[in-house]
Amino acid sequence: MNSRPKTASQLRIAAIYQEIRYRICTNRYPPDTILREEVLAKEYSVSRSPIRRVLPVLEHEGLVKVKHGIGTIVTRIEPEQLSEVYAVRMLLAEAAGSFIETPFPEEIHDFFKDCSRAILNLEEGDSTGFAEINIRYCTSMINMINNITLREMLLNLFFQTSRMWLLLLPSMPWKETMNGVNMEISEIIRRIELNDATGFGLAMRNHIFEGQQRLYEALAKQ
Repeated sequence: MNSRPKTASQLRIAAIYQEIRYRICTNRYPPDTILREEVLAKEYSVSRSPIRRVLPVLEHEGLVKVKHGIGTIVTRIEPEQLSEVYAVRMLLAEAAGSFIETPFPEEIHDFFKDCSRAILNLEEGDSTGFAEINIRYCTSMINMINNITLREMLLNLFFQTSRMWLLLLPSMPWKETMNGVNMEISEIIRRIELNDATGFGLAMRNHIFEGQQRLYEALAKQ
């Protein structure tokens, strides 16, 4: 059964939600930023009602929290929470292969090749550029999963942790890190070329594991 098409109002709310989430996950709204309803409503030329519908979703995803007397604040991820989220992400990614259709479309192959080139072409220290590419290819991997529940869980967990990269990337050796990420994307590409859905899920899991290790090493330097 096809779902009903969204109304203009619903599409607008979805667009606002995606934009605010994107800003949080690229540290345009860094941790501890206060998000004020009236400011957001004015920026998006809407009443406060759509903003009040968006902020609870972001709170449910762990990206913001409401503090009485202060407002809605962008959260920060503690190392203990980071470990728990990554453990769940790896388990879910390993199971993802069962819910990915093959053969893979040709445009998917080309997309990841473009991401691979973009990673290697980044200027050293361009953390924001990396964050934008990281969001593009990670969300594209996850969106290939046909199981809606699994897909939404992985997306939510990804957005909870993606912010840590911008905070910790300056503590990582740039060239080594970009080469490592590129190798992981190359493995994703290889699995696409083989039409190997199970291997795709395992490559996704390995990519998450390697990312976790890099974050841990950076945290240890602080």
